[in-house]
Amino acid sequence: MTKCANCGTPLKGKYCSACGQSAHEGHAPTVRHFVHDVTHEFLHVDGKIGRSAKALLTSPGLLTKEYWAGHVVNWVRPIRLFLIVAALHLFVSPGIGPMNFQILLFRNARGVVTLGVSPTPQNEARTKKLQLLPEEERESALERFEKAYHLIRYFSPIMYAFASWFLYRRRQPFFVNHLVGGLHFYAFWYALAILVGLLSRWQENLSYLGIFSLVYLYLTLKRLYVESRFLTLVKTAVMYIYLVAVELVLALIAMSTVMPHLV
Repeated sequence: MTKCANCGTPLKGKYCSACGQSAHEGHAPTVRHFVHDVTHEFLHVDGKIGRSAKALLTSPGLLTKEYWAGHVVNWVRPIRLFLIVAALHLFVSPGIGPMNFQILLFRNARGVVTLGVSPTPQNEARTKKLQLLPEEERESALERFEKAYHLIRYFSPIMYAFASWFLYRRRQPFFVNHLVGGLHFYAFWYALAILVGLLSRWQENLSYLGIFSLVYLYLTLKRLYVESRFLTLVKTAVMYIYLVAVELVLALIAMSTVMPHLV
């Protein structure tokens, strides 16, 4: 073929210089070519996902550093990676958000129905000797809470970007690059939440393993900004407290949609 089958541009190599389509696309379809295309696409996509997942889980900050350096094609893009992991968390984890919040709906000593959120609602109810409402009522409240939280949880990486830019704007002045870091961090945090959520079904106390997100944040900041351990530790603490506060605020906003329905 001398012209691209897609856009008609004269071909000078294996790929079209205008649209990027492979030169062999558009030829008479054969079983051999079909099998080749399917095999190539599957291995290419699978390899990219595997590399990105491994880097995300075992090398804090690497994906962000690669993206900043312009090394994009070999990795799943930040927004897609975040959305994939967040979607998996939605279907697998028993909790809501990266901290696996769950509804705590109980009646206090005065008989007033009270609502709270906690990563370990059963433990908290036993510790405080709270009288939980029937499961049907709790499920109804949880459903409303989930719908509200899912609409606003995607603001979390943006809030990360604001904090990161404020602390490191001299080293990395571009806000979008900080947003990329936020997408990667929250992709890990949601992945960790999936693991913690599954383990907590077996043993509820294992929910506290979510604290590893703090370690991950420290290692990420250390790799990206190469500051002293002490300074990185201080900034990590500031950022982590801020991010936990953000999640709590989002949870409170979601709770406000449930409160009017309590009786």
